[in-house]
Amino acid sequence: MKAEPWRVGVVRLAGRRPGGRVGGMIARTTRVTRTTRVTRTTRATRTTRATLAVRGVWRFVLYLALQLAILASPPTWLALLAVVVALLGLVEGKDWPRWILRSRFALVAALLPAAVGFPIATVGGLGEAGFGAVLAAWVPALSRSVRLALVLASAAWLSGGMSPVELRDALITILRPLGNRLGGRVARSASLTMAFLPWTAAEARAADEAARLRGSDPSRRPVRHVVALSVPLVSRSLEKARRSSEALSLRDPRFGE
Repeated sequence: MKAEPWRVGVVRLAGRRPGGRVGGMIARTTRVTRTTRVTRTTRATRTTRATLAVRGVWRFVLYLALQLAILASPPTWLALLAVVVALLGLVEGKDWPRWILRSRFALVAALLPAAVGFPIATVGGLGEAGFGAVLAAWVPALSRSVRLALVLASAAWLSGGMSPVELRDALITILRPLGNRLGGRVARSASLTMAFLPWTAAEARAADEAARLRGSDPSRRPVRHVVALSVPLVSRSLEKARRSSEALSLRDPRFGE
């Protein structure tokens, strides 16, 4: 039985025909609407994060306050400081799991005091009294590892929202009472150090990949693998330092005096 022409027209206008023009236009319009909504939501989230983020001199001042609190506070306050550092990063969109994965070697080094300072000789008996004695003897070493990990995390938060140039300007403002010459030197040294850290990490990863491709196995011969990493890393670092010094000397003839 042949369908009536007006029924075919209604079906096409309703977009029920899969290959119809109206159905395709509706599908494209729906996709564009969804994309626009996602884009607007993303922009709004970025705007909110940019508004809540601490920038400039106040970011460095907050970082110094965090460092002072991390190094001077009692062990019972370290959990609160960890929450503060984590929230500061989350407000700005910091991907902490990815940072932990990328900084796993530094974090393992930070955990060494806790591993070395574990009171094996104090472990005696089972029960609540024995566990409390072990924990009380382990707290100093454990707190040192937690402090080191918080120092690394707070430094990652600082570098995530402050470039070396912004760090230099902040230090010049803070150290202005010391004079332009001394304050400028300190600010320049700190900014160069901050600029070298991500470059050194990238070069270390590249040297590690190159050593593994050449057959170096860190699990079987760790010392040999470290030597294979250190030779190209040290040579590249010295070359970069020489080029940076020459560039600074060309821009500032009084640099290094």
